[in-house]
Amino acid sequence: MLKIRPAKHGDAKALTQLMHQSSAYEGNYASILDGYAITPAQLDAEVFYVAVLQDAIAGFYSLTLTDEPELDLMFVADHAQGTGIGAKLFQHMVAEAKRRGIPSIKIVSHPPSVGFYQRMGATIVGTKLPTMKVTWARPILNLAI
Repeated sequence: MLKIRPAKHGDAKALTQLMHQSSAYEGNYASILDGYAITPAQLDAEVFYVAVLQDAIAGFYSLTLTDEPELDLMFVADHAQGTGIGAKLFQHMVAEAKRRGIPSIKIVSHPPSVGFYQRMGATIVGTKLPTMKVTWARPILNLAI
C-alpha cells in the first residue's frame, strides 16, 4: 500500500540516490544532476513529501514557497513508473498547495515529462532557454490551483 509522508532528514541520501538512478536523466540529460545532492537543509527549506511503497521510497516531490511557488523536484523510481505513483504525488502536491493558499504553481519541466504535467492539468506558458549546465530548452508550465 502506498503512503505519502513528509520527508525526514534521514531521507536525504535515499532521495539523492533515487534522483541520480533515474533513467530519465541519462545521456544528454545527466548534466543537470551532476554534483547535485539533496540535503537536510533543503528538506527544511522546501515542502518535501515522499511516496513509500513496501517500506521503500518509490518517489518524491518538492515544492518551493517563493513569491512564485514552483514544483522544484518530482521523481518516481524507475521500477515504480507506470503504477500511478506520479499522479498520486502530483495530486498530493495540489492538495498541499490548496491547503497553503497557493493560487498557482510554476513547473519548469524536464522535456520528457511535459506530457505528464499537461495530463495533470498544467498548461505550457513559455520556454526556459538553455544555460551552461542545462544545454536544452525546457518547457515552463503553470498549474492553476
